[in-house]
Amino acid sequence: MLKLCDSFSIPINVSSGMVTLNVVGSSNKALLGINDEAQNGVSAYQLQEGATYQYEFVSDNGHIYQFGNENEIIKFSTFRNHRNMGEINTGIYVGQLAMAVVDVDTNEEVGSVRLEVRSVKTDYESDYRTMLDDIASYYTDLVLLQDSPVTQQLEVDNEASSQTLYQKFSFVRSVVDSQQFQEAIHKIMANPVRKWTETIVQRNIVGVKHLSRRNIRQMATSNDRIKMPEAWRMGKPSCLGSVPRMLDVDYKRDTVDNQENQFVKFALRTFISFCVDLQGKKNATQRLRDEAENTISKIEGFLDSQFFRQVSSPSHLNMNSPVLQRKEGYREVLQAWLMFDLAAKLNWTGGNNIYEAGKKNVATLYEYWLFFKLQELISEFFDLDELDKKKLVKIDNDKIDLQLIQGRRLILRGKSKSVMRDLNVAFYYNRTFSKSNDEDNAIRLAGSWTMAMRPDYTLSLWPGNIGEAEAEEQDLITHIHFDAKYRLNRVILEDEKNISEELNEEKGEQELGIYKRADLLKMHAYKDAIRRTSGAYVLYPGTENRVIQGYHEIVPGLGAFSVRPGHWDEDYVPLRKFLAKVKAHMLDRASEREKMSYYQYDTYKEEKHGMVMDYLPEPIGDDRDFMPDATSVIVAYYKNREQLEWIEKNQMYNIRAGSLKGSLNLDSQLINARYILLHDDKNVLQLCRLIKGGPKIYTRAELVKMGYPKYRKKNSNEIDEDRESKSAKNIYLVFSLIQRNGMLWVEKEMRQYKWDVKGIILKNGTITRPYTTSLVSLLKRRMK
Repeated sequence: MLKLCDSFSIPINVSSGMVTLNVVGSSNKALLGINDEAQNGVSAYQLQEGATYQYEFVSDNGHIYQFGNENEIIKFSTFRNHRNMGEINTGIYVGQLAMAVVDVDTNEEVGSVRLEVRSVKTDYESDYRTMLDDIASYYTDLVLLQDSPVTQQLEVDNEASSQTLYQKFSFVRSVVDSQQFQEAIHKIMANPVRKWTETIVQRNIVGVKHLSRRNIRQMATSNDRIKMPEAWRMGKPSCLGSVPRMLDVDYKRDTVDNQENQFVKFALRTFISFCVDLQGKKNATQRLRDEAENTISKIEGFLDSQFFRQVSSPSHLNMNSPVLQRKEGYREVLQAWLMFDLAAKLNWTGGNNIYEAGKKNVATLYEYWLFFKLQELISEFFDLDELDKKKLVKIDNDKIDLQLIQGRRLILRGKSKSVMRDLNVAFYYNRTFSKSNDEDNAIRLAGSWTMAMRPDYTLSLWPGNIGEAEAEEQDLITHIHFDAKYRLNRVILEDEKNISEELNEEKGEQELGIYKRADLLKMHAYKDAIRRTSGAYVLYPGTENRVIQGYHEIVPGLGAFSVRPGHWDEDYVPLRKFLAKVKAHMLDRASEREKMSYYQYDTYKEEKHGMVMDYLPEPIGDDRDFMPDATSVIVAYYKNREQLEWIEKNQMYNIRAGSLKGSLNLDSQLINARYILLHDDKNVLQLCRLIKGGPKIYTRAELVKMGYPKYRKKNSNEIDEDRESKSAKNIYLVFSLIQRNGMLWVEKEMRQYKWDVKGIILKNGTITRPYTTSLVSLLKRRMK
């Protein structure tokens, strides 16, 4: 049981006396404890991560003692008179601190001290074990995907490092010490395979009821005989003057001592032999020896049962036995035995800091573990490329390497085909989004616009039969990022009553290397800095799932999902629902994100006109859509004063349609024009506002009924009735102008501008032909 205390003292035996290490916490959060029941190589003297402690060596022989080396955790006192003192800053370190103790004057090592640094998460030990076993299981499954199986003999290098030895033990332990394997053994012992066997036993002749041919021969030839009484011999052959005392009788019985049960016993003994072999290696740590001993004890507990005492050692193995391959319990043991040789060969360079002697880097292990869990979940929605999965494992002649290494980029690509839309996916581990050096094309490229960012996991989604680079350029791709944060206990995504207190603690936590709130702030950085990012989420072993949507759709958004080791079946449900919604969202052709994607692409696809710093109406209320560079103006010609008066009276301006000379193409600029600028090649009116909604269709005859000036004969004021008759059915686009106080309305911001007549009417070289232009272009041709 762990007993909390304010300080503790550790005695250290040295040849010249006794040395004591005194440790005391520097703050209320610096918890200390003594665990009298510590097992499996765990030190009884325990500290806590994220805390600072003061220590002092005290001796009774006048010598000065200190730890062997300074590092990121151990700091010696800078005062010359305190050479036996220092500080322990555990930071994010979790696991065993094994430190040498030296005589400062002679620099001779005189002993060692082991301290256990516990995580603030009380269940980190079980988490650590669960994640190791899960990773080993995924690893072996990946190896089985390979085309070239490995068949070397099981052996462990005598020169292997402590990390390698513990790694191999962990992989093998995941196979033989798992709950599935334990249950399989119990099932075998509860319901073993039994087989009938025939044997010959000697039985007293009195108890033999049926005589076989062998028995009849024995009646005449057996030496151990009983002489029969004279009365019994009367009338019988002389050879029956005596009968055998015992006869050999065939006897059938069921037994558990058969090949299948013999194989199970053989497998258990093989596992024990491997653990014993590891214990004998020179680089094996005490923790490895203790944990291997624990595994050995469990297996020996099975072998000591009455069941296995009835089972002998096998003379040969029949691996084709239907019982071994099909019967519950036996097939699991066979699978474990087949995986055993494979597991002992696995190597994981990225796991070196996971298996470092005594160290339990739970946070890094959590990051690795989540990679496998996420790719398993993504596989439910997308067909991930099997070739990419195979690249996670590299097989050489003498080892099998897992390529999962913190800081190294990995990618799994996939697709999802449906009648609605084809989707592409790329699942990244440790993808770096760099700042582009190509400033002109940076907006079209992938990356960050501020500084390099590297989320733990990135899920990139895009539609169609195009590559990822083109999807970036077309603004069709969406990035969703996840970061693994084992140290987080809960998330704060909105103001709470105790937010002030937590903010006050930030600085101290940052100095200790456990700045937790920054983990959430980083999600904002991902979303804001990495181009085309629609979401950033924390994955942590807590209890809350918090998602904040940017708008009313699933993305963009921020949040956190609880994913606890040992609770995957329960915790993956919210995360699965989230990914299902994201996929459905990507299939939606009318989503707001899809629209925003297009407008962003359209906005940045070409170079802009430059700055517009003119006095213009504000985009407020009904004019919220007013954007100067996207606002079109109709530059229109009026023939004479009579036509201008009709325009002003009816608030209309007509433009020829169809194939008539002088007609215009009905494009978006014309339909959505906001202003009209009227001129007669000498005078230019001010910019008048058009009514929204586009033009209406009128015939010339309808316009004439409304008082529109009729055609005149050449060099005469006489009406040209013949021409009017022929033109009566001609089609016109008629725009409505806004009138206020009996006059065409000109916005107050536009009244100050005077227009350069020559610069305007010489557009396309045709004075009378209307045309459209942007407001920004028109402003450049105003009179200064």
